[in-house]
Parts: sequence; C-alpha cells; structure tokens
Amino acid sequence: MLAQIKWSRRKGVLIAMPVGRIDGGNHLAYQNSLEFGIEPEENALILDCAQLGFISSAGLRLCLIIGKQFSQPGKAFGICNLSDSIQDVVTVSGFDKILSIYKTRSEAIEAITGQTSARSDPEETETPSTIPVKSAINFDIVGENIWDIANFTIEKYEYEHDRTLSLAEREAVVAEITNALWQFVEGLKERRKQILEQMFRTAEEALDEVVARRN
Repeated sequence: MLAQIKWSRRKGVLIAMPVGRIDGGNHLAYQNSLEFGIEPEENALILDCAQLGFISSAGLRLCLIIGKQFSQPGKAFGICNLSDSIQDVVTVSGFDKILSIYKTRSEAIEAITGQTSARSDPEETETPSTIPVKSAINFDIVGENIWDIANFTIEKYEYEHDRTLSLAEREAVVAEITNALWQFVEGLKERRKQILEQMFRTAEEALDEVVARRN
C-alpha cells in the first residue's frame, strides 16, 4: 500500500506529515518512506499528524523506531496535532510517557528550538482527516491486531530500558502476551454476551411495563 508523506522544514526542523492512516498493512511502507526522507545529519524531526485519521499499534511501533533515531544527545523528536481518537490510543498505550507529544506544530517547534513563534504555522489551519470510530467491537479485528500489540509492547519496553531483548526472550514474551490478550478477548466476548442478554431483558421489562400501564 502507498504511503503518502508531506515534507517541510520550519526553523531548521524537519517536519513529516503522514496522510491517511497507518496500520498493519502499510506501516512498513510508511517506515521506508520516512527513513528515506531523513538524512543522517538531521538533528530534529516532528511527526505532524494533522492529516492522519487512524493509527494502529503497528503505527505506534513505527513512531518508536523513528524516535530512536533521534534519541541521542543533541537530537530531538516530537509528535503533534493528534486527533481525539488517536490521542486516546496514545494515552491508553502509555505512549505519551516515552515520547514528546505536543498539541500544535508551533508548540513542538518552540520546544525543540527554544524559539517562540510570532504567528501560527499556516499548515496548522488545515482540517485533520477523520475516520468514524464504530462503537461496536469487532473481535476478529482485535485478534488480528494482537501480534502488533505484542510487538509494540516489546518495542516500548526496549525504548524505555535502552536494551534489546534476545530472540529467546522476545519469543517468550510474544507467546505470553498473545496468550494473555486472547484470554482478555474471550473475556470481552463473554461480557458482551452478558450485556446483550441484559439489554434484551431490559427491553422486555420496559415493554411489559408500558403494556401493563395501558391495560
């Protein structure tokens, strides 16, 4: 799948703006595009998500991989312009505790360069892309994402602890996480069944109450 990224530069800071969505099907294409666009001598990168409508755990892993390239002294990396739905994913995953998240591009540039912007960046006025979030849980999709979640969790651990798990450790961790997440999903399925049963009972009780009042 194609990976569309808009590139720009502000006050010496390289800015990458991915467009659309980043998920398990295209995260490698986005990774390749980002790495191709980043020169070795770059000291700062901002990932502007103003036109990103969706990001999966595979996309979060990608951010960690790119962020690692700017973790050395004298380098800086930040993410900005998150939609509400993406912000929720970032917060729930604890992602915001290991990488710098900024509300706007101007705020990110100011934090990285120490220079206050006289006016807002014109590109920040663009309307972010949005993708409707279904309220129902698709458990098949959840199952397909378990592998991505497991690998993101490992990448996050390695980033926070500055170490790389051995192949044996990684395999053991993936197996344990996969098992735990499948148990969690099965629990959700059972809970969903119970909720639906309760909803039908409540509906029947409401119907009986209305009929009783009218008779």
